[in-house]
Amino acid sequence: MNIKVGYIGGFTKAPVLNKVVDDFNTNFLLSQTEGKLDDKLDRFRSLHGIEIGLRYRINKVGFECSWQSMSNKSDLIATLSDKSTLQDKWFLSLTEYSLGVENYFGHFGYGAALGYRTARMKTDITGAPRKKRSVASESGYSSKFYLIFQFPGEKVGIAFKPYVQVPLKNIDISSFDQELNVQLDNSFIAVKPQEEKFFMYGISIVLYNGKQ
Repeated sequence: MNIKVGYIGGFTKAPVLNKVVDDFNTNFLLSQTEGKLDDKLDRFRSLHGIEIGLRYRINKVGFECSWQSMSNKSDLIATLSDKSTLQDKWFLSLTEYSLGVENYFGHFGYGAALGYRTARMKTDITGAPRKKRSVASESGYSSKFYLIFQFPGEKVGIAFKPYVQVPLKNIDISSFDQELNVQLDNSFIAVKPQEEKFFMYGISIVLYNGKQ
C-alpha cells in the first residue's frame, strides 16, 4: 500500500462559462458609458490544486482511491457611471473523489478512473474579505484516462500522469450569470439552463511513499 500526494493542474475551454464572462465585460462598456473597466473579469482557463490518495499494487496492476481539488479565481474592479466602485472576486473550484485502475510496463503505464466531481462557483462577501458565498454547486460523474511515467524508489517514487477528463454530466451555471449581471441591471434574468461540460486536460505530478 502506498500513500500519494502531489500537484494536479488542468486546462478547460469552458465555452459556456467564459461566454458569460465575455458578455459581462462587453455589456459593462455598453451600459456604463461614463464608467471605466479598470480590471476586467478574466476567463477561467486553468485550475490548479492538490491530489492525495492510496494505491494498492499487485504486480503490474494497481488500484487507486483519490481525492483532488483544483481552483482558480477572477477579479473585477470597475468604476460605474455614478462614480461608485464595483469590486468583485469569483472563485471556481472542481473537487473530485475517484476510483481508478492502472497497468504498468516498466517505467510506463496507463490508467482509467471513474470519479464523482463537484463544481462550485463562489464570490466574496462585501465587508468580510475572508468569507465566500456559494452561488452555484452541482455534482456529477466523470471519467478520466491517463498515461503514466513513473520513477520508483526504495522510499519515495514520483509519477507524471498526463490526463484527459470527460464529464458524464453537464453543470448548470445560469446562477453565476444571474448573480454577476444583476449587479449592473436589477431587472436582469438569466437564461436557464446554461450547461457547461468542464472538459479538462492536464497533468498530475505525485509522490508515492514506500517501496514501489
